[in-house]
Amino acid sequence: MKNSSSDPLSQPLRDRRRQQTLREIQAVTLRLIDRHGFDAVSTEMIATEAGISKRTFFNYYLNKEAAALGPPLTFTPEALEAFAAARGTLVDDMAELLRVTLAAHTKRKDTIRAIAALLDKTPLLVATFRESMRQLNRQLTALLAPRLGPGHALTADILGEVVVVVLGRAFLQWGHDESMTLDAAVDLLRAEMLAVGRALAA
Repeated sequence: MKNSSSDPLSQPLRDRRRQQTLREIQAVTLRLIDRHGFDAVSTEMIATEAGISKRTFFNYYLNKEAAALGPPLTFTPEALEAFAAARGTLVDDMAELLRVTLAAHTKRKDTIRAIAALLDKTPLLVATFRESMRQLNRQLTALLAPRLGPGHALTADILGEVVVVVLGRAFLQWGHDESMTLDAAVDLLRAEMLAVGRALAA
């Protein structure tokens, strides 16, 4: 019998289905928070509204804070391999990495706006958001360290933090500008990374 876990076609399908379920639970969570307020919403309410068990909820999210923020931004193996093999400028290769990653994790613009509004008034959620950004920074640091070479671990860490901040600002602007495409947001991200480099070199 064929092992489905080793089937290269079935794995992406499972991943897509999981991502879809993650997004559906997030949409329910944000809708309930908008209706009842963050403090009044429980994981049991979310599970009931989503038509799943509490156990299933916890298979996808650790808590309601994580469900409100949705699937964390992560790099696909294909994107990581492409970056490792790339030979362009660092800023161009980083921009392409982020372009591919964002395309795979694109949220609806109204979801971005809802999350931004929620972060403004929910301190507890800010802590969860910052931790997800720290995790992304750790991924970026691990990715940049081999590219920069030995002796540049601190530089890789600092650069990773800068990229995460610029990425967040560009993604937020994309979410609030109905006419902005995702490619335009990445172009903005690239321009801002270059601007940071020029400012530091001036």
